Amino acid sequence: MEKFCDLTVKVSSLDVRLADRSQLFQILPFLERHLPSSCETHSLVLSALLASKASYGIYFLRNPNRMKKDDYSAIVGVKGEHRLDSHNQTQKVWILGGWGVSETALLRVYQAIDRIDWKCDIVLAYNRAHHPHPDFLRFFSDRQRIQMPFPLLDRYAIDVSMALKMEINLPDDVYVKSLEQCHAPLVFETWPYKYLTTLQDVSEEIVHLPSAGIFLKSNDKLVAWIMCHHPNGMSRLMTLEQYRRKGYASIVTKYLTKRVAQSGHLPYVNIAIDNSASSKFFKSLGFRYLDAGHVWITSPRDPLRDNEIVVYNNSGLL
Repeated sequence: MEKFCDLTVKVSSLDVRLADRSQLFQILPFLERHLPSSCETHSLVLSALLASKASYGIYFLRNPNRMKKDDYSAIVGVKGEHRLDSHNQTQKVWILGGWGVSETALLRVYQAIDRIDWKCDIVLAYNRAHHPHPDFLRFFSDRQRIQMPFPLLDRYAIDVSMALKMEINLPDDVYVKSLEQCHAPLVFETWPYKYLTTLQDVSEEIVHLPSAGIFLKSNDKLVAWIMCHHPNGMSRLMTLEQYRRKGYASIVTKYLTKRVAQSGHLPYVNIAIDNSASSKFFKSLGFRYLDAGHVWITSPRDPLRDNEIVVYNNSGLL
């Protein structure tokens, strides 16, 4: 995995820094005070602390108008993953989720991250609002980033107190529990967007992030699941086709919602604006609309997979 200890930061007059572990403990409560708007960044920071993995990097810019050390203008969480390109070569995938008092402050942090190779790497940058700020448009355009249509998202969340009170009623023939690493191949192979990740990345997320699966008591077969995937929150909801329309999706989602809250995360999801079925489903479980968002997706030209990435942009993202 990519080691963030090797990252360098361009120091500006406002001093963007890469957080060490002690600074993460200061950043986390600050972001908690700004929930739910900071949910994506908060989740990345919490995971960086819990997983202690070098694949996470948290960049911050202190508020120059405040004297407190725990006051920030912008914070960006970065997670390094991989995928296999059309030549079966490993390619870096960078996932970014940021919070800022302004787009200007947030952009300054983006500009300070110089580890990303924009000619070779894929970048998925999650931002607020359905339409990108002109400064962000300029940031991508000026550096000749290869641009693609960006998906528009709606964020939904549920209060932690409500999540902890969720009641889960199970049919007699199934049981529910967290996923294990042995389940990663099935999750990976059935995920429509597997070309943007690897089996190893899915396996590591199962280890370090909350997940849930429904299993048949008769043979312990996994038939439905959902897990956390940064910075989408709760994601990869799937029920095997022959086991659908049994209410398993609701059961497994309720279980994960409760697990997420118990783990210190805010339960939330990012859903493409045209995925009305998913929006209706989560609202039925008590999730409420939080705010709008979009995803910048940049990548090198990979002729054999260009169509797949476009499908990702235009589909119902969950």
